[in-house]
Amino acid sequence: MRSSNSIKNMNPNTLAGILLLCFAVTALLFWEAAGREMFLMNPVLIAKSDIAEGTILGPDLFHTVSVPADALVDGAVAPKNEPNLAGKITALPILAGAQLSERFLLEPDAALRPDTSSFVLKNEWIALCTSALRRGDQIELRYGSGERSLGVFEVAFVKDAEGREVTDVTAGLGGFRANDGTSARANPSAPIHHIEIECEWGDYQKILALCREASGASLILIRKETPTW
Repeated sequence: MRSSNSIKNMNPNTLAGILLLCFAVTALLFWEAAGREMFLMNPVLIAKSDIAEGTILGPDLFHTVSVPADALVDGAVAPKNEPNLAGKITALPILAGAQLSERFLLEPDAALRPDTSSFVLKNEWIALCTSALRRGDQIELRYGSGERSLGVFEVAFVKDAEGREVTDVTAGLGGFRANDGTSARANPSAPIHHIEIECEWGDYQKILALCREASGASLILIRKETPTW
């Protein structure tokens, strides 16, 4: 009875202060328990363990974690998009705990055809090439001053000087010149050093013979279309 009378007789400002304090404590507890993750963190898929290049993806390979917005990788896959990954193939190794990015995945029909293989266009062979080139692009190879076309081929890999795949290239080229100023592909990982193309052995033999006969860089690489990734 006394407690009820004490509340009734309490100064309105004091009562408002107590209620405001209770609200502040409740809000703080909510923020620490769930609010921080709800408003500042983003759910993404990460690898449960190391995943080898060429692995066909399945739901057992990933689990969900939340990371700050500034820690998201380009093309990070949200859990809601996991059903779209079925059957896709990893284009490079993914380490345990690394975020999954759509930029490093291939469609099932993107694997090399049985009658083709991946062959290197050496750095010293390339006279001119776009700095925006990357895996999946269609390129026309021209020889010498450009008057002779050697055909159109798909880029299988774009590598740096250490043999690592270059996934985004606007930083320029290592060892040869760029023929355009394409800047749409941001976040360069490294300058291009050499290219691998998908082609038949007979086509590569012709390219190899011409490049060995030339006294210097003799290939011009012209990107024909925009890739899907």
